Amino acid sequence: MKIDIINDEIYIRGLKAFNLKSMLECGQAFRWDKDNTEEYIGIVKEMVIKVRQYGDTLIFRTSGGLESIPFWINYFDIERDYVQLESELLEDKTIAPAVFFSSGNRILKQDPWECLMSFIISSNNRIPMIKKVIQNLSENYGDPITFEGSTYYSFPDSKVLSEISVEEITECKCGYRAEYIKKTSEMVMQIEGKLESLREKDTHEAFRVLTNFRGVGPKVANCVLLFSLQKYDAFPIDTWIKRIMEHLYFQGEKASIKKIEETARERFGDKAGFVQQYLFYYARENWDEIS
Repeated sequence: MKIDIINDEIYIRGLKAFNLKSMLECGQAFRWDKDNTEEYIGIVKEMVIKVRQYGDTLIFRTSGGLESIPFWINYFDIERDYVQLESELLEDKTIAPAVFFSSGNRILKQDPWECLMSFIISSNNRIPMIKKVIQNLSENYGDPITFEGSTYYSFPDSKVLSEISVEEITECKCGYRAEYIKKTSEMVMQIEGKLESLREKDTHEAFRVLTNFRGVGPKVANCVLLFSLQKYDAFPIDTWIKRIMEHLYFQGEKASIKKIEETARERFGDKAGFVQQYLFYYARENWDEIS
C-alpha cells in the first residue's frame, strides 16, 4: 500500500482484493450514493467523502482532510489481507464460485450506533425508503457538514433521538419503527461506554444485549455484530442468504433459520461473516443463473 496526495486528492495504491462497487452496493451501509461521474459520495460519522476506484487505486477527497486518512483505511478494512482470506475460502469448492465472483467485497467498519438504527429502519423496508428515512432523520436532527459547496448532515446521536418525541420521529417517515427508534435511543443512553463497549464482549453476549433493544431481532442483531462490532463469526440471514444456503447445502429444500445458522457455524466458523458477504452478493447478482 502506498499513499500519495495529488491536488487535494488522496491516492491509496497497490490494493488487492478490493472492490469498492460491491462493498458500497451490497446493503452493508445506506449513506452512499453514486453520482454521474462514477464517484461515490458517502456520509460517515461527521465526515463527507467522495471516492472512486481505478484498478488497484482508491482515490478520494474528504471533509476530514489528510488527518482522516487512518480513519478511512480502517473504515474500508484496507489493512486486512483479503488475498489470504479468499485463498483459504477458495479451497471450499462449494462456496468457491461465490468467493471468486465477489472477490474484494470487504466488510466496512461502521459506527455501531448508526448501524443499529439503520438496520432497525431496514426491517420490512426497501432500500430507497431506508435511505430516505435516514436522510430525513439526519437533515432534521443531525449536524450540517459543508463540503465542496454542498451541505450534508451527520446522523443524529442517541442523545438527540432520545430527547425528541415519537411523533417527531414519525414525521421522518419511519412508520411503526418510530417507537423502536425512540425506545432504543433511550436504552442505549443507559449503557456505559455505549454500543462500542460490546466489542469487548463475546459474540453471544453482544447478541443478547442487542436483541434486548426494541425492534432488534436476530437478523438486525447479526448485521450490527458483523458490520460494526467486528464479530466475524456472525452470519446475518436474509432472503438471499436463505435461498443460496438452501441451494448449496439443502438440495434446494426449505430449511429453518436455526438449521442454516448451525450449518454456517459448523462450516465457516470465525470466517462466517466474510462468507456471508460473498454469498449475498453472488446470489443477488446471479440468482437466475444459479437457480
